[in-house]
Amino acid sequence: MISRILPDKMKYDGSQIMPLWAYSIGIKGDSMVLFHGPMDVALEHMKDFEDRKEEKAIKGDDLLHIIIEKFDSPASMRLAYYMQRLLVVCIRDVLMNHGVQTARKGDDLFIEDRKLTVSIATAGISSEKIHCGINITTQGTPEDVRTASLEESDLKDWKPIAREISETFLREIEDIESDIIKTKSL
Repeated sequence: MISRILPDKMKYDGSQIMPLWAYSIGIKGDSMVLFHGPMDVALEHMKDFEDRKEEKAIKGDDLLHIIIEKFDSPASMRLAYYMQRLLVVCIRDVLMNHGVQTARKGDDLFIEDRKLTVSIATAGISSEKIHCGINITTQGTPEDVRTASLEESDLKDWKPIAREISETFLREIEDIESDIIKTKSL
């Protein structure tokens, strides 16, 4: 899996969850792309039917965005959600190493009762896709959602956190792949 941290600020609007987005920016194959910037998910790009139905605002002024695409044939929605949960656990572990205590509820992390992350997983014909956004600031987040941020936890520089999350997740994926290769099937 290729991991790339993009240095420039970029807006996440939900279109990045489409298949081959990483390929469109020059990254071929299984990938994990991390960047920061605002988020404002357009209704047509919302994958969660409940959020679409309620026309929920999914936005914020600055988040650390993680986009994962893994190619499988056939792609699996179940595998996408398993990988999403693994990613969220890796994020929780990295934050814990920095003294930030979070609680995981499904695919989201909370600091006390304030939401730190947003996340979605989906699958297409040939790949599983995941987006996870971690609030760098609480500015611009929906007023009806109590939110937490990395800034409040004295983690103001997103790049070292992004690097650690990437390394932790890739280590887990490599370890799983190694276990698959060395295990005799039934």
